[in-house]
Amino acid sequence: NGRRHIKCFTHTTMTEVTPEEFYSEDSKCWHSFKADTVLFHVGKGGGGTLHSGFGKNIQFIHPFPQSSIKKQLQNGLLRTLIVNVRDPVDRFISAFNWRSIILCHPNDERHRGKKKIGKGKRTVGGTKRPDEFCKDHYEEEEIMLRETYESNPNVLAEALCHDSPLRPRAEQDFGNIHHSTTLTQWLDFLIDPRLAKNITNDGIQKFLVLPVEKRSGANETLFEKHIENLQRHLLKNRYGVDASDKMMQLAQEKKVKKEEEKRRLNKAKRETHLHSSSKFHNSTKPMLTKLGECCLARYLIDDYRLIQSMLGGGKASNIDLAIAGLDPLDAHPVIQKACTWGNEQHKQECRGDLISMLMRRAKYLDESKGSCSAIVSAE
Repeated sequence: NGRRHIKCFTHTTMTEVTPEEFYSEDSKCWHSFKADTVLFHVGKGGGGTLHSGFGKNIQFIHPFPQSSIKKQLQNGLLRTLIVNVRDPVDRFISAFNWRSIILCHPNDERHRGKKKIGKGKRTVGGTKRPDEFCKDHYEEEEIMLRETYESNPNVLAEALCHDSPLRPRAEQDFGNIHHSTTLTQWLDFLIDPRLAKNITNDGIQKFLVLPVEKRSGANETLFEKHIENLQRHLLKNRYGVDASDKMMQLAQEKKVKKEEEKRRLNKAKRETHLHSSSKFHNSTKPMLTKLGECCLARYLIDDYRLIQSMLGGGKASNIDLAIAGLDPLDAHPVIQKACTWGNEQHKQECRGDLISMLMRRAKYLDESKGSCSAIVSAE
């Protein structure tokens, strides 16, 4: 409408501008939702896409949860929590493979550590260019991945079986792999009764999840769509429907222009693989055996129970309990708000993604069916 009411944050100022000024070609504006909103970026769950979607707009917590931030969510200094949620088994395999790729190994010919490159002297390293750089100073983790587990996540997965004599060591090693922090560890302050009791009436009010799930038969995830829905949701809450629609349209137009310019300058070749293990060793990546998948899923069963809790409705939920033998995890009621934001289509798609994660592992998560060895041998 030409009215200057959109908050434009820069490194030094906050001014009010029109939507058109905010999204103009030379604008340095960003939205800031940091005053009351925080995003737990759980590792190996679409981090690169999250950062390109939100940039400076939201406070990111990564790679580990921070007790000081959890306290702010308990006492109300922060009231909205956003979390990316990926299938726990998939996420761990991705973490294992990614660390196997980027950590320096003996006789590694890649550049060790980081280096400043280009005119702008950007710092790059193994995270952004694992084909040219590797991360050093992680010798113990690298030896463990390469020697103990043969650079194969399935060796660790089978060592985690309940009846495996290697389980105590495997449990310890699991926790020593970067990005292996579980969903229940990230959200322990909403699950552990001793911690949940510290949440005041002014504490966390909104819990929003962004699922990363490639459903059966689908070519890609709905993750980018979920991020776009969240952008729209945050803008709508602040500025209303008309202004948020206008800004989403302007943002899309600016994005398309930028991508066209990138293509024209032929700069799009790089950066696309940034922080994504799926772009490397894709054809030779070891797969989990059925036994490995079952044992790993059971080891991470509390994460699946937590995902079940996010669907709400407890044992009588309308998915006929995706898994009959899987009880939802007792958690703070805000957990059930995971997919209750956005329009109806988004709510259904969000729930559908979480249900898909549960259904893919359902036959292994029902412990009443016996041990993993018994289930696999019966197939």
